[in-house]
Amino acid sequence: MLEARLYTTILLLMIAGCAGPMVPARSGAPASTSVTAFNGSYRTTIRVTGTSAAAQGTNWCDTQGQPVVTVANGQFTYAVPHPNVPGSMTPTFMATMAQDGSFSGQSVDGTIAGQVSGAQMTGTINGQGCIYGFSGNRT
Repeated sequence: MLEARLYTTILLLMIAGCAGPMVPARSGAPASTSVTAFNGSYRTTIRVTGTSAAAQGTNWCDTQGQPVVTVANGQFTYAVPHPNVPGSMTPTFMATMAQDGSFSGQSVDGTIAGQVSGAQMTGTINGQGCIYGFSGNRT
């Protein structure tokens, strides 16, 4: 029993310690006022674009992502469930919109960044061991 817990702990530490390259931080401060022009729901799809060495050859990065992203008051969250990782973790990334439609966010789970242009949302998530690209259209 102790060996199983130790294995799980070591496995999770390996995943957390092997994050891919970080997205550079935004140079400008987020808008001080709420950005509502991009408010709405976007139907999204997600794809794996990179993995850390610890995640290669596994199905740990497999995810359906969050099918609908709702931007409200210039902010949104994007949840990325990992059903194949022991403990079925679901990191959540919070993003803040800027006046030009770009968005970004950073947390202990990683970073999220992208752009809304017209009715199209595109972005990247650089998580702990898994890197994703996502896109969606306003519904």
